[in-house]
Amino acid sequence: MAQGAEQLDPGEAPPGRAHGAVRPYDFRTGSELSREELSQLRMSCERLAAALSRIINAYLETDAHFEVTMVEASSLEQHLAEIAECSARGLVQFTPALAEALWQIDGELLGPIIGRMLGGPPEPIDRPLTVLEAALVRRFIEEMVQIWANTWDRLRRRRPQVTEVLTQSAQVQGKLRDCETVTVEIATQIAGTEAAMRIVLPVDTAQRLVGEPGRRDEQRQVDRKRLERTGERIVVPVTVILHQGRIPLSEAMKLRAGDVIPLGKPVDSPMVVAVRGRPKFLAETGATRGRLAARLIGPCDTVSHLPIACSREER
Repeated sequence: MAQGAEQLDPGEAPPGRAHGAVRPYDFRTGSELSREELSQLRMSCERLAAALSRIINAYLETDAHFEVTMVEASSLEQHLAEIAECSARGLVQFTPALAEALWQIDGELLGPIIGRMLGGPPEPIDRPLTVLEAALVRRFIEEMVQIWANTWDRLRRRRPQVTEVLTQSAQVQGKLRDCETVTVEIATQIAGTEAAMRIVLPVDTAQRLVGEPGRRDEQRQVDRKRLERTGERIVVPVTVILHQGRIPLSEAMKLRAGDVIPLGKPVDSPMVVAVRGRPKFLAETGATRGRLAARLIGPCDTVSHLPIACSREER
């Protein structure tokens, strides 16, 4: 025995513990999912993050970026103890029945999401959500769940549905049974606000999703047809730009009806077609059915073709 180590009589209890007392010990070593199953779950969520970065960007008409940062085991009790009161959680059900999941959005993101859905500025919200705001958050979570299903055939066959949005952690207790879960954390940036979203899946639900036999075409990273159908519901602004320039403010203040503003642009130069403010195509003017039209003639891939304001943005 090492020098200085305390020797105990065989009938003597260790210090601080009564003789015969049973010390509780948690033998759980983490998630019941294998490394391969966790890897499959992470891959599906990374496909989701890539799709969200493309689609939500257009859906909210603002910069949006999503990245999976963590996939780890936890208990529902542990998750509830760590979440903030101001966050919102969508309850997701599956058919055929599986244990329900949670889709949580940090409170810092709620204001930018709601503001952009209403076409307004992305202002923060530091109060309980109104009924209208909660309905908008539910709609937003429904869109994200649908995008996830469109990128993961196994999930799509379970027909996930958002049944309600819970805005207080106390509401979650009683809705879900305490169990081992897997938490997927997605770092999220929307309109300059950075926070996180989390998908909390019961282990048995995750096992069924990653363990069920898939179809041969499931290996494709994205189901493009379903993504296209999702995109049909999203409207994005398209602008045809003839030219942009600058004049001194003193001259601008003198402009009157009938004045001519020289553009300094050759008459045979193409116009620029911008999608959500970003130059995408070159076009030439024309008419169809008696109305002005623009015919796309190629991609806008050179700075020399861009108007002044657009070229500076792209740089």
